[in-house]
Amino acid sequence: MKKSMINVITLALVLINLVLTVLLTFSLVSTNKKTNSLITKVAEIIDLDVGGGTTGSSSKGNGSIEDIKYVDVKNNDDTDIIVSFVDGGKTRYAVLTVSIGLDSKAKDYSTVSTSIDNGMKVIVNKITNEASKYTYSTISNNKTTMEADLLKEFQELFKTETIESVLVNMVIQ
Repeated sequence: MKKSMINVITLALVLINLVLTVLLTFSLVSTNKKTNSLITKVAEIIDLDVGGGTTGSSSKGNGSIEDIKYVDVKNNDDTDIIVSFVDGGKTRYAVLTVSIGLDSKAKDYSTVSTSIDNGMKVIVNKITNEASKYTYSTISNNKTTMEADLLKEFQELFKTETIESVLVNMVIQ
């Protein structure tokens, strides 16, 4: 009699365990779906690709990489643009090299390319003005913002969407 009572109690505990496991599973699955939905929404807000990469804020991304032709910005036949900062009474420098990416399949590619070649002094001036918005200690942290702002300025300056991207490389001294 004691054996069958222990078997009944064991069976009851197994059934209770099974019911609690099912409840736990369904509650975790619904919570997991809600969490995945929240993560997806947050990733879309901050422009992250859920697949693992980031979408560059300095590029529209309309053309393929094979169609992008890069033009190096030149300052008096030199690709270095030197920006000076006064930091604590000491003069510091940032050396910038900038490339502008043009969509070679665009209708106005040749016109924009020629305009960029002819307007190098204006482009260098825009880059210097943009870099001077930052302090010496914050310029390297704002590289992406600077690229996005320069992209907008160049697209407005040349009145074209042919300019796909702006790449800024900097050495802080």
